[in-house]
Amino acid sequence: MKKYLYILICLVGSQLGTAYAQGITFQHSSLAEVKEMAKAKNKLIFIDFYTDWCGPCKMMSKEVFPQKEVGDFYNANFIAVKIDAEKGEGPAIAKQYGISGYPTLAYINYKGEVMHKFVGSTGVTEFIGHGKAALLPQGDYEKLKAGFAKSELSNDELYAYLLMVKTRGDEAAGDQVFDIYLEKVAKVDARTYDLIVNQVRNTDSKGFKYIEQHRDGFGAAVGKDKLDGYIKKLYLDEFQLKVWYKTYKTLSDYQHAKALLKTRVELSPKEELGFDTDFYLRAEDEDNYVLNAKKLVETYYYNDDLRISNVLGGGSRLVKSEKNLLIVKGWAERALALNNNFINNASLAMVYKSLKNKPMAIKYINISIAQCRQEKNGYDERAEMLKKEIEEAAY
Repeated sequence: MKKYLYILICLVGSQLGTAYAQGITFQHSSLAEVKEMAKAKNKLIFIDFYTDWCGPCKMMSKEVFPQKEVGDFYNANFIAVKIDAEKGEGPAIAKQYGISGYPTLAYINYKGEVMHKFVGSTGVTEFIGHGKAALLPQGDYEKLKAGFAKSELSNDELYAYLLMVKTRGDEAAGDQVFDIYLEKVAKVDARTYDLIVNQVRNTDSKGFKYIEQHRDGFGAAVGKDKLDGYIKKLYLDEFQLKVWYKTYKTLSDYQHAKALLKTRVELSPKEELGFDTDFYLRAEDEDNYVLNAKKLVETYYYNDDLRISNVLGGGSRLVKSEKNLLIVKGWAERALALNNNFINNASLAMVYKSLKNKPMAIKYINISIAQCRQEKNGYDERAEMLKKEIEEAAY
């Protein structure tokens, strides 16, 4: 998600829409009006802070919010509202509550005081669990903390404490509580699988190792393809983060880590090429980045303008030489030929800026601005900023 956010900033925005949930009844009112409703009905407020470009936000809206058991619980206990953190009153409210990741799911009272908050997507069981944790009196955290220290908590109390610890951002403490909870409730069944999937963050965790140790049983419980997909995704996501945050300092370190990864999961040529491209990008090796990105675009992304835009955005700050910029210009032109939209026009404009061709850069950024205004997508101000950057460029 962080990578896509970076691309979004570079290339003005995306056109993806937000699906609205149906299990939970969301109010289409201002937060001030929702606070009045909450006060009148003596309920807490549940806020889904989202953005148009956030994939996990869409997953929650599509797969979690519409579930009947979710709707039954949340409609009975909360006044719910969605807030787009980048539009309308959203930016000001997001700033007020310190929102920096999406989705952020916040529980407040009618006075605006935060009762509970967590960041990220989650499954039905944990989502309902967070709602229950928000309803607990605020003093219960200290009581549960003391009970945990004395090993006196029931399974339900331990789960509530786990969610409270997680929302406070103490990952080490959260892992400790989860490991103890897992020991008490673990079974090779679908519920335990969902519990682990919603809690673990890395392949070294006790929960992930438990799944791997009982791979056949969990495969039977949830489906082999689903299980294999989850295991592979966690390994790949973990490797991707290490590449993105420059964990591998040398090419040799990276190649060794990739070889180890291939002993655990099967990498397709496309996946391997994608990792190689990202490694050279983060290593700021322009020529090798362009060489690998060119293979990626021409072999796998040639008919996918969004994927091409992702590549363009990722390399926008790295590519400087004219020979490489001309290759990149070809990608931008291909994306525009596939889809004449504001983001692809803006991408080509910025390539022309890098090529020091101001007239062509202004031509395409003007098209992008006009498209933004026609679509009323809210990104015309960003496109105007890019135009100002082009106009002020000194060659």
